[in-house]
Amino acid sequence: MNHRLIALLTGLLLCMGANAQELRRMEPEFSDYIPLLKAAGYEMFTFDISSLKDETYTIAFVTREYSKGELVSDSSRDGFTRTIANRKMISDFPEASQKRILDEGRAYDPEKGIYTLGEKISIGFYPAADSVKKAMLSVENMGSWGSTLRLQPLDAPGFGGQFHYDFRPFKVDTIRLGEFVPLLMVGSFWYDERFHIIRFCGEKELPADMSSEMLKMLPHYFLIGIVVNKK
Repeated sequence: MNHRLIALLTGLLLCMGANAQELRRMEPEFSDYIPLLKAAGYEMFTFDISSLKDETYTIAFVTREYSKGELVSDSSRDGFTRTIANRKMISDFPEASQKRILDEGRAYDPEKGIYTLGEKISIGFYPAADSVKKAMLSVENMGSWGSTLRLQPLDAPGFGGQFHYDFRPFKVDTIRLGEFVPLLMVGSFWYDERFHIIRFCGEKELPADMSSEMLKMLPHYFLIGIVVNKK
C-alpha cells in the first residue's frame, strides 16, 4: 500500500470520526425519576396558596367520600378534619426566643414578623395494598399528616374484585373563606357496557363547581379539599 493511499484512508477515518454522533452517560436529574416513581405507585399534586401570605389563616383538610353519586362520609362532619395555619409569626414565641430568632437570621421575613410561611399545599400518594390508597397531606414548612382512603372493588364482568382508581385535579382560581374548595378527586373506573371495558374518561382538570359529567359516571370516589378561614 503506497503512502498516498495510506494518507487518503487516514483522512477519511478522521472525517468519519469528526462527523460521528456522540453518546455520553449523564447523571440523572430528579425529573428523570418521575416516570419511574409513577410506575411504582407514587403521585404528587401541588397547589399554590402564596396569595394567603399577607394574613394568617387556618387551613382544614377535608375528605368527602361518594358512592353511586351519594355523599357517604365527610371528615369535617365526622370529626376527622386536620387543621393547620399557613404561617407562624415571630410574635408567637416568647420574647427571649424572638430575639434569638432575629439574631440567628432564622425568620422567613423579619420585617413583616413572619417566622415560617407555607406557600403551597401538597397531596401525595405512595404504594399500599390494592384496597387502600395512602396519602400524605401537607402545608409547606408547616406540617403534614397521613390519611388512608379505603377503596371499593369493581362490580363489572371480568373485573370483579379488582381495584382500579385514578386521579383528577380541580381547576381552582379563587378561595372563598369558609367554603369547601375541592383540590383533587380520587375515583374508581367504571364499566362501559357498550364496549365491555372499564374506563376513566373525562376532563384532565375538573371544574371547581363539580359540574363535570365525569363525576356522574364514577361508582365511587373521594374529594380531597380545604376550608380556609381567617385566624
